[in-house]
Amino acid sequence: MERKHFASMFIIGLVVLSFYLFYVVFSPFLVPIVWAIILAIVFYPGYQRLNHRLKGRRSLCALLMTALVVLLIVLPSTYILSMLANEAINVYVFFERGLETGRFQSILEVKDHPIIQGWWNQLNQYVDLSEIDLNSLLLENLRKVSTFAINQTSRVIKGFSFIIINFCLVVISLYYVFKDGDQLLRKIREAIPLVPEDRGLLFSRLEEMVYATLYGGIFVALLQGFLGGLAFWFLGLSSPIFWGTVMAFLSFLPIIGPVFVWGPVVTYFFLQGSILKGIVLLVWGGAVVGLSDNFLRPILISKRTKLHTILLFFGVLGGIKGFGLLGLVVGPLVVTICITILDIYSEKAAQTAPSEI
Repeated sequence: MERKHFASMFIIGLVVLSFYLFYVVFSPFLVPIVWAIILAIVFYPGYQRLNHRLKGRRSLCALLMTALVVLLIVLPSTYILSMLANEAINVYVFFERGLETGRFQSILEVKDHPIIQGWWNQLNQYVDLSEIDLNSLLLENLRKVSTFAINQTSRVIKGFSFIIINFCLVVISLYYVFKDGDQLLRKIREAIPLVPEDRGLLFSRLEEMVYATLYGGIFVALLQGFLGGLAFWFLGLSSPIFWGTVMAFLSFLPIIGPVFVWGPVVTYFFLQGSILKGIVLLVWGGAVVGLSDNFLRPILISKRTKLHTILLFFGVLGGIKGFGLLGLVVGPLVVTICITILDIYSEKAAQTAPSEI
């Protein structure tokens, strides 16, 4: 009996050690591998159709699809990144000139408005606001925004060689995910120690989350980024592509969203006296950009994933903090796995509860 126990413990220890070493070996390449998996999921319907036309010639089909993905990503991305780099510099110049010329001084004057002054005096009864210097606070934060924009651009340029290496790893991984991904997925499904019903529930929810995040989330983000950038261009604001891209990324956050960008601009227009521009941007942002979020997101994401908005919000936010850009997908997936496991446990507990009484 002791020998059996020792053998079991030895096998468990060996399994844990082997998985740990497996993680150590692959951890430097997890980011390109996950990106390859995400791209394969996005383009997998096209791969299936092409594979059917080529009568199951998987290697050729995987090679053609990988080449197509490279063309669809490299050419537009190179053009967009070059424009973003130029516009990030324009953002920096805009804020620097605004700070030098006093363009943002009207924002500070809002404190002298009778309504704002009344709120300020009431708040001052409970919190000492005498030491708060709005001028230095605003100027410091505006300078931080401009410096951040230019720093991120220079960071991308400096890390260009690293990006090329990672992209090559993504391309190599993508080919093999197209070619052998379904077989690997089948083996992973079989290895999970759950009954077939629970295993099916877990994978069906993961599939819904992946497709909702990728297809629904990316579509809504691109639409909102385009509509927001279009409004900035129409109103003559500088760097519409840059701010449209920022709004597209913020669109993945269910509670914050693009209003975090266009909302302060509306305030800026009103304070500057550009009432018509402020009204146009407010109506466009609230009705058009906001409607695309309130109408399309529940249809494409929330109803499919059945996740509460606050869970989705913190899942995306925590995912970005923990995994970077990959967190847009990985964060909600982690939340989905945890919620599904809790649902399975709750269902099992509910089934066994009557028999125990």
